[in-house]
Amino acid sequence: MSLIILKQTLYACLNLLTPRTSPEGHQLLRVISTYLQLDSLISLDVHTEGTLAAIEAELLIFDTELKVKCFLKLKVDWNFPKTHLWKHVVRDIRRKGAARNYSTRPNEKLHGPLKDTYHHRTNGKDVAGQILRVDHHKFALMLLRERVDAVDERNRLQALGNNLPDEDDVAVAFSGHVKLGAPTQNPLSILDLENRSAVDRSFQAFRRKFTEFINTSLPTYGHQLTNWITFPADYQVCTSIFKSSFLLIYYADS
Repeated sequence: MSLIILKQTLYACLNLLTPRTSPEGHQLLRVISTYLQLDSLISLDVHTEGTLAAIEAELLIFDTELKVKCFLKLKVDWNFPKTHLWKHVVRDIRRKGAARNYSTRPNEKLHGPLKDTYHHRTNGKDVAGQILRVDHHKFALMLLRERVDAVDERNRLQALGNNLPDEDDVAVAFSGHVKLGAPTQNPLSILDLENRSAVDRSFQAFRRKFTEFINTSLPTYGHQLTNWITFPADYQVCTSIFKSSFLLIYYADS
């Protein structure tokens, strides 16, 4: 039974399911009322000690209403509110944050593609790695498609004679139609950055940190290293290092 139906049922049946005409029905309304109250409290985007205390108090009421003798007769099948997850809801909110942060709803649409991958692209054994590999291939194809589309769009604009971004701008393309840049910034070398450490502590030991980053990151991108890469004090990355001050995005016509 959905929450919308529960809310409509509660108010529509208040005058019909009275304690005299239908004790079981009236008790069901009492359970629905406290159930909706709990759902509203648990679904809050932000929680405080006050809201958590209110949840704990309402849980006691809900548990009491569920155990009323006349209501127990209605539980002849599994079509009744599932409450096992609520037993630890306050503890979970304290540990993980608001309940909306760990809802399963955002991933519901993933079940279909994952199921298809399981049935058509795996051998039924050790399926996790096989499914992840298929997902990796799909995202790689999407990235390639975006790059091709970006090139096609650029060629189309050139053919139409539209003005393209100034190539003199210091810009670094990293995702097809997206660029980082800073045309007004003067280039800085690694030595210049290290000299700034006296003013800005974030640049202290910059060369050492940069060396560790390169040697750690390259293997994760498939570049196996045989020796530890070192950089001299006067080494320059891509001739100069630029501070990115703007984000430039090209939007394709819909």
